[in-house]
Amino acid sequence: MSEENYTKREKVIRSHHSPEDIHKHFMFDDIRRWKQEIELVNVEMIFFRNLIESHRRETNSWSSSDYQNLFNSIKDVEHYNQTCQRNLQAFNAKVVGLNECIDLQCEHHYLNDHSQLRLQLERHFSTYKSFKKTILSYLKTRYNY
Repeated sequence: MSEENYTKREKVIRSHHSPEDIHKHFMFDDIRRWKQEIELVNVEMIFFRNLIESHRRETNSWSSSDYQNLFNSIKDVEHYNQTCQRNLQAFNAKVVGLNECIDLQCEHHYLNDHSQLRLQLERHFSTYKSFKKTILSYLKTRYNY
């Protein structure tokens, strides 16, 4: 988390907020950020697919296996990103019930689900960043930048 985002979060949290309220705040902040990241992955995958396809049409310098491996990897990332997006949408719809909780046990149920989703999404985003580095390096060598 950037220092700027951390500072923004600190400004919103007041001394009268309970730890549960603070957790809820972070949960909704995470949901908003994850939606944006998932949308960005979708856009970037379309961009990479189109860029590779246009380059493949212009030159025959890529072997068909290189091309196919890249496209298969992009499809895998897109598929898993869609799975993550569905999971996030389901959690977002479910978390509305958090406001109806009357005890800590109920709130902890949502917080535990949030924690599990966070692990899945953070792992996905980390894997995606590694893939993105790989594809950018590959494109760099192919375009001689």
